[in-house]
Amino acid sequence: MAKKSAGEGRRKRKEEPEKPQNAERWLLTYADMITLLMVFFVVMYALSKVETTKFTALAESLSSAFNMPGIQLESGQGGHSLSPTDAPLRPPPGTGLSPKQSAKRDPFLEKARSTLVSEIKTGSIHISTEARGIVLALSGDVYFREGSATLNEDSINMLEKVAELIVPLPNPVAVEGHSDNTPTPRTDRYGSNLMLSAARAVSVAQTLELLNVPRDRLSATGYGDAKPMRPNDTPEGRAQNRRVEILIRFDAGG
Repeated sequence: MAKKSAGEGRRKRKEEPEKPQNAERWLLTYADMITLLMVFFVVMYALSKVETTKFTALAESLSSAFNMPGIQLESGQGGHSLSPTDAPLRPPPGTGLSPKQSAKRDPFLEKARSTLVSEIKTGSIHISTEARGIVLALSGDVYFREGSATLNEDSINMLEKVAELIVPLPNPVAVEGHSDNTPTPRTDRYGSNLMLSAARAVSVAQTLELLNVPRDRLSATGYGDAKPMRPNDTPEGRAQNRRVEILIRFDAGG
């Protein structure tokens, strides 16, 4: 009888039903996924937000630096875009992106273009703007003889106009000489394009000093063929690269 009871007990234990699994475990995985998706969309939303004031100020800075028409900020679906406009923008004060030089630079630029209109038409002077200030590029073939750093007599009258523009300003003036990539003979007086470009820059700076531009505002540098304006693979490009640039700096709050 004891053996029979033990066998019946084992059968009963085997026939016991399995405990049901927790059917709500999937909720943990679902909740984790929802949390991750929420974090993802919050991050995407934060990245898509742009501070309008700073973005507008940046647009004004780019417009000023590249001498482009006014640029305004347009909002639409999916973000922001830049579009041209005829009205110049003025960044809100305190953004730190508004060019400090604009107030004095723009009137000077207009005056320079009107004063040097004949020189601009003939190509002897090219006026451009950059982040550092306003550049008056003098054609090397007009102001100098080939291989020489001595100014032609006719060029003095042109530099007098330039000096009249510069003298009333307190801004620093950097004179930078440039050349094409045509090698200079070793027997030449200067021996290299670098030395020739430096000598031409010094010649222009000295002439400006004689025309009453204060010496302490002047500096002269030669770059040789290191900073070409155009590719040197055509005669026209090489001619434009032979130049002396007079940079009136407006990047120091002047």
